Amino acid sequence: MPPEMGELTLDLGPGDERLFIDESLEQIEAIETGLLDLERGDRSPLVVNEIFRGAHTLKGSAATIGHRRMAELTHALEDVFGALRSGTLTELGGFADVALSTIDVLRRLVEEVSAGRTLTDAPEGLTARLRIMLDEAEGTAAAQSSPPPADPASPTAPAADVATGPGDDQIVDRLVHEAPVPDGPRTIVRCEVDPSSQWQAVRLLQCAVEARESGRLLSSVPSLEEIDGGLGGASLAFLLSGTPAELEPLLARLGVIDDIAEVAAAGLDMRELRKVDLGPEARGLAADDQLRVAGDRLKVAQQTIRIDVSRLDELMNLVGELVVHKTRLQLQAHQIMALLGDDPIARGAEEGAQQFARIASQLQDQVTGLRMLPIETIFNRFPRVVRDLSAKLGREVELVIEGRETELDRSVLEEVGDPLGHLVRNALDHGIEPPEVRLAAGKPAGGRLRLSARHADGQIVITVEDDGAGMDPAALRESAIGKGLLTADAAAGMSDAEALRIIFLPGFSTAARVTDVSGRGVGMDVVRTNIERLGGRVEISSEIGSGTRVALSLPLTLAIIGAMLVRSGSRVCALPMTGVVETLRIAPDAITHVIGHPVIQLRGRVVPVAVLDTALGDPVRPMRPNGRGFINLVVVRSRDQELALTVDEFVGQQEIVLKSLNAFTGRLVGISGATIMADGTVALVVDIAAVLGAGAARRGVLAVVA
Repeated sequence: MPPEMGELTLDLGPGDERLFIDESLEQIEAIETGLLDLERGDRSPLVVNEIFRGAHTLKGSAATIGHRRMAELTHALEDVFGALRSGTLTELGGFADVALSTIDVLRRLVEEVSAGRTLTDAPEGLTARLRIMLDEAEGTAAAQSSPPPADPASPTAPAADVATGPGDDQIVDRLVHEAPVPDGPRTIVRCEVDPSSQWQAVRLLQCAVEARESGRLLSSVPSLEEIDGGLGGASLAFLLSGTPAELEPLLARLGVIDDIAEVAAAGLDMRELRKVDLGPEARGLAADDQLRVAGDRLKVAQQTIRIDVSRLDELMNLVGELVVHKTRLQLQAHQIMALLGDDPIARGAEEGAQQFARIASQLQDQVTGLRMLPIETIFNRFPRVVRDLSAKLGREVELVIEGRETELDRSVLEEVGDPLGHLVRNALDHGIEPPEVRLAAGKPAGGRLRLSARHADGQIVITVEDDGAGMDPAALRESAIGKGLLTADAAAGMSDAEALRIIFLPGFSTAARVTDVSGRGVGMDVVRTNIERLGGRVEISSEIGSGTRVALSLPLTLAIIGAMLVRSGSRVCALPMTGVVETLRIAPDAITHVIGHPVIQLRGRVVPVAVLDTALGDPVRPMRPNGRGFINLVVVRSRDQELALTVDEFVGQQEIVLKSLNAFTGRLVGISGATIMADGTVALVVDIAAVLGAGAARRGVLAVVA
């Protein structure tokens, strides 16, 4: 436990807190992803540059708001990445675990910003540890390599001479004249800002601050005072103590500042030239083309803005109201047409309603798109989970991620993370075998875990698949009987496919002992409950010795849904289409009874029957035939259960805006919310899973889907 934590005083203006938290978490996630790529052996300059840039940006943001401990910790992490970038540090090695621990602490430090108080004392120790490890690694590298002396006539990297061009002689003279005379070599560094940048003075000032913080700044042209006064232009020159090679970390930090198109350095007393890599898209291009690439990069960045999520939610609510009024307007236009016939006023009302409907639909699509996020925001957390758990469990696991770009609504995305976490942990703990077991079974020592996402039939399908031991239906039956979850007769009557679904029973677990990974018997039940609460479903398949596949089917959005509108008794109810199997009309004598409960035969299945308003808590009443003597039925399904609900009238199918009920109404059994109809009345949205669960409890039996 950390010592007593005090208040945290930060320099934050209105709205700055949310912006800092969002941006910091993005940078932390990018750094973590890059670290895992490095650990897997991807040492491409793009990966190293990205994590260096992320650490540099995070350090600057923390320093800006006065979060000293976070800035110092990130600075130490940045130095490690800078050493990797410059080649001083050639292997990540022991830094990986410490750096990942640093990532965890950085997330905690970001939490401090919203909490307004200190939550951890870990940064000081980690900062010191990173610096000690880096000093030791650099000392070892220096002892193992003895670089040849620099050849003044031979540049170390292709670059333009920084001392060429109009006025450069005067700049060099001014730099030397205004600088103290140091012992040792001196270097001139020039920073060029993208000419299309609207923040030239700010970027030059950032460069000047970096140079000053390095402790090597002797002079600059223009001076810091001139830059503050807006006299900086698009170019800045420094005179720094040290050789270009010694200044490599500083050059790297300058190179990742936004809008900096070029950084070049040359020794004042020798012709050693260095230029910072501007990234793969600019590599090998002429100077003018490099500026164009940097300008394009800036334009792309300026095309995106951050919007508070609450504003998007409010906008979605307003679009929902438009959808309601669109339906109402269309209904009124039809009524006018029926009343007036082929009349100019009626035609005008009809055309106006159609045009409004088109615009409202387009607006709905656009706003829904704004709320969509790529699922990679959830998938990106699992490489770290797989890495840590694999090491803990003694497994060798390759994680394959497909469909990162697949988008779904933010509200759905927020709810799917925990179920996916359960599935990944189960796959590692119960599915993929230890290397020696896999080798004995003729498999590769390393297992494979695949996470994928795709769109299908208006839904998103997320799949978690492993190539592990698979599940044995017979062993599942035996375990369920032993735990008292099933009778021997019930288990014997199950098919293998039904037996696999035993894992969703509350309290079921195949783990021999409880660990901090699994074994408590709550994981898969939680997965199914959470997914079905979102209007989705879970499907599972497995083959002994080959692996297990779990597929989650989810709606793309929860705000506007398709529903079947029905009238039952005094109520108009909306049944979400995700739970509706079919509608039918049957003769009253087609309903029979089993153990006193009404049922129907539907294509070889026995389906229980209930009156909808009675199932929702109204007084019991007999089933009413419609005007033609038939009974209207809506067959609904949730999990492995089906129920045929009798209703008085089919109102129709349409999109509805789901609105939650507030605390004043209390919790209504079988009701998940409400919606406003085209005529202004309120319809209750039925929670199909709750209705089925309550019916099963009353009857003691429900048909199992074969």
